[in-house]
Amino acid sequence: MWAPGLDGALVLSKRGGDFVLEVGQDFSIGYTRHDAELVTLYLEESFNFRVTGPDAAVVLTEG
Repeated sequence: MWAPGLDGALVLSKRGGDFVLEVGQDFSIGYTRHDAELVTLYLEESFNFRVTGPDAAVVLTEG
């Protein structure tokens, strides 16, 4: 997998259970701005992407 922040390559496990996406329960709507014709709102929710073990991803470097 190409990862621009790494020198080399990254090998990711595809066996399942190595990565967990946890979505929060704090969904909210916010106000940004308005004018005579338009009101701009935004949606926001927290999430966490967790790696469950050190063998889930391995960085390969040259040398």
